[in-house]
Amino acid sequence: MKAGNPVQQGRALDTLRSALARVSVGAMITDAQLEPTGPCIVYVNPAWERLTGFSAEAVVGSTPHILYGRETSANALDDLRASLKEDGTAQSETVIYRRDGTRLNMAVSISPLCLCGDGVDHYLALQWDVTAHRETCARNRDLEALTRLQRAVIMENLNIDSLRQRVANGALEVTGAHAAVVEEAEEGEMVYRAVAGMAEGQLGLRLPIDQSASGLAYRSKEPVLVRDVDRDDRIQLKAKAREIGFLSGIMVPLAQAGRIFGVLKVYANQADHFHERDQYFLEVASGVLAANLHKAAEYASSEQRRTLLLDALPAMISYVDSDLRYQEVNAAYERFYGLGTERILGRKIEDILDPEIFSNFRPYWDAVLRGETVSYEREIVTPAGERRIFQGDYHPHQDHQGEVFGFYAIVRDVTDRHQAQTDYLTGLPNRRRLERDGFLQLTQAHRYDKDLSFMMIDLDDFKSFNDQFGHLYGDEALKAVAELLRSASRDADIPARWGGEEFALLLPETDLDGAREVAERLRARVATLDFGMGRFVTASLGVAQARAEDDLSALQDRADQALYRAKMAGRNQVAAEIKAG
Repeated sequence: MKAGNPVQQGRALDTLRSALARVSVGAMITDAQLEPTGPCIVYVNPAWERLTGFSAEAVVGSTPHILYGRETSANALDDLRASLKEDGTAQSETVIYRRDGTRLNMAVSISPLCLCGDGVDHYLALQWDVTAHRETCARNRDLEALTRLQRAVIMENLNIDSLRQRVANGALEVTGAHAAVVEEAEEGEMVYRAVAGMAEGQLGLRLPIDQSASGLAYRSKEPVLVRDVDRDDRIQLKAKAREIGFLSGIMVPLAQAGRIFGVLKVYANQADHFHERDQYFLEVASGVLAANLHKAAEYASSEQRRTLLLDALPAMISYVDSDLRYQEVNAAYERFYGLGTERILGRKIEDILDPEIFSNFRPYWDAVLRGETVSYEREIVTPAGERRIFQGDYHPHQDHQGEVFGFYAIVRDVTDRHQAQTDYLTGLPNRRRLERDGFLQLTQAHRYDKDLSFMMIDLDDFKSFNDQFGHLYGDEALKAVAELLRSASRDADIPARWGGEEFALLLPETDLDGAREVAERLRARVATLDFGMGRFVTASLGVAQARAEDDLSALQDRADQALYRAKMAGRNQVAAEIKAG
C-alpha cells in the first residue's frame, strides 16, 4: 500500500467530509489498518455523533473499539475484518454501545477508499440503527410462539408427561435457549421431569433444593436470572453447572393457586445469553404448565385442564381476524368481560365491548390491520366498572406478500405499576417516572438534533408556610401548584413532583429562551394563588437547555444551579443557566 501524496489525500478527505456532513446515516472514515488493534478513526459525520452520543473530538484518533461492549460479537468483527481483506467490502450487524451506555443493534456497510489513486488507504463505514426493527421481529416471533404453545398444550387427551415435554420444547423456542428443563421437587431435590435441546439425556437428574439455582427459584417463589455462573455468588454448584453446560440461565417457578409445582428452567452454554425480555416471556409460558399441573390434580378430563390453563395466563392474549372477530382468547378475557370463552370466540369485538371504548380503540385496530405494529397505554373503565390502566401490543399476522389476515394481541393491566410511578399527593409523575421518560426524550433530542429544556421549580420559604398554617394546608398548596403546572403544560411536556416542595418540567422542542418564557408565566401564576389565609405562595425557577454531551443528570444539575441563583437573588424569580462560552 503506497503512502500517497499527503496534500492530495488531505484534499480528497476534505471533499468527502463535506459530502458526508449532509447525509442522514452515520458515516465514519478510518485508515486502512486491519490488524486486531483495529483501524484509526479519522472522521465521523454529525449523524454518527447523534447516533452514538460521541463527539468527533472524542473519537478521532481512537479505534472503533470505543463502541464495543459485553454483547458485541467478536465473531462478527472477525468476519468483517476477513471480508475486507478478501473482497475489500463488508456488511454486518452487531451490538454497539452509545456514550451513555445504552445498547443498540448497528448495521454497517464498509467500502474501500483510494484517496491517493494507488491502493486502498482508507475505509468508509456507513452505519444505522436497526434496534427497533430487530425488537419488533423478536416480539412477533415470541407472540407467535406463545400462541402456538397455548394451542399445543390445550389439545384433548394430553397427559401430564406430554404436557411437560411440550412446555419444555416451547420454552426452548420462545427464549432461543440451548436447553430447557421442567423440574419438580421430590424429597429435598429438584428432579428433571422433561428435557429439551442440549439437556436431552439428562432426564431424571437430581439436584439439591438448598444448593441449586432451580431450588432458589422454588424456595423464593421468584424468577431467577443468572447472567454468568462464574460471576453469580448465588450459584453454589458451579462445577456441576459447567459440567451440564449451564453458563447462563433463567429459572421461573411453576405456581398456581398458591401452590408451587416445580420450576421451568432454560439455560445456555455461554454467558450473558439471556435478557429481561426472555424472562418475561418465560414467566408467561410457565403459567401454561402450572395451570395444567393444578388442573391435573383436580380433574381427569382434558377439557377441564384446558379451562385452568387459560385461567393461569397472566396477560390477555388473543388472536383477532381481519373482521375483528376473536378467534383465540385466553381466560383473562373471561375475567375482563365477565363472559365465558364460548360467548367470546367467533364474536366481533364491537358486539362485546362498550361502544365508546370500541370507538376509541378502533384507530389502533385499523392500523394493525394495515400491517403496522401498535403499542399503547390507556386508562379505560372495565365492564365491571373499574378504572384500570392497560398496556397493549398488537402485531399483524401477514404473509410474505404483506397481506394481513389478523393480528396477535397481548394486553397487560399495568395499573399498579403506573401508580408506583405517580406521586400519591399531587397525581403528577414522580421523580422516577420523569427520569425514565426524560432519558427517552433526551435520547430522541440528541438523535434528531432537537431542542430540549429542563425546568426546576421550588416553592419559596415553604417550611414557614407549613409551620404557620399546618401540613394540611401545605398539602393543599402543593396540589394547587401541581394542578397549575399540569394545566399550563402541553401534551408533549412532562411535569413531575421532584420531591418535597420541588417540581420539575421537561420541555421537548423548546430552547432556553422559550423555557425562560414558560417559567416566567408559571412564576406569575403561582404568585396569584390565593388560599384564603392572607398569605400567598411564591416560587423560584431555574431553566437549562440540553447540550450534545448531556445526560439527564447533567441537564438537571444545570437547571438546579440556575434555581439556586434565583433563590440567592431574592426568590420569586426566574434564572436561566449561564451559556457555555
